[in-house]
Amino acid sequence: MKTLNLAHRGFSSQYPENTMIAFEQAYQAGADGLELDVQLTRDGEVVIFHDKMIDRMTNGSGTLSDLTLRDIKWVSIDGLMQDGLPRQKIPTLEEYLSWVHDKDFLTNIELKTPTGEDIRLERKVLDLVSHYGVEDRIIISSFHRLNMARVKKLRPAIQTGLLVPGCNDHILKLTKELGMDYIHPHALSLDETLIEHAHHFELGVNTWTVNELADLEKVAIDGIHAVITDFPDRLKLVQDKRIKVL
Repeated sequence: MKTLNLAHRGFSSQYPENTMIAFEQAYQAGADGLELDVQLTRDGEVVIFHDKMIDRMTNGSGTLSDLTLRDIKWVSIDGLMQDGLPRQKIPTLEEYLSWVHDKDFLTNIELKTPTGEDIRLERKVLDLVSHYGVEDRIIISSFHRLNMARVKKLRPAIQTGLLVPGCNDHILKLTKELGMDYIHPHALSLDETLIEHAHHFELGVNTWTVNELADLEKVAIDGIHAVITDFPDRLKLVQDKRIKVL
């Protein structure tokens, strides 16, 4: 089975990250899916955004969780990548799922919470996923074990992955005991031993964030389920080259 090509926050090397145009262009570029980040607004709406503050990516300012959805819809995505593009807004998860639900496209939803405290983000995300009938095309991930434990308790069948900056056998064991399907290690921690040990624990490996062509060629190998990259076009070249060789 080929290693899957997951566009990091959409086609984020060419378009503003976590926007609908970045998602649409990742799909057009031939990615197998994408990774995106979700948070809750002050009034409990699930929106797609990475940072705690909206300052870096928009023409507004403030902490996202202190703003209502109405507040957020007043601001626009800003910065050099936005130049010449149709105006972009911070999308809701519902907007994204409405677009992707009829596509053969995998979505890795990362839960962005400051701690593992239950703020009902997991339940709201899973309810939206169920509403749009895309359970079989979703992976839920987080750095917080408590978040992931709640996901598995709420929807045991949904695919899940624990994000880790580094990895060893102790972490693999804990990940398996949590009931995870995947381990999501940083690419710098990857080696043949880690991949072998992950498979021993019956865990798939999804790695992040790999961008250089030479590195993509190294990690797009048997044994790795998915590679998360800012450059889905580069990884697609690697995938197509491997298909031709085979």
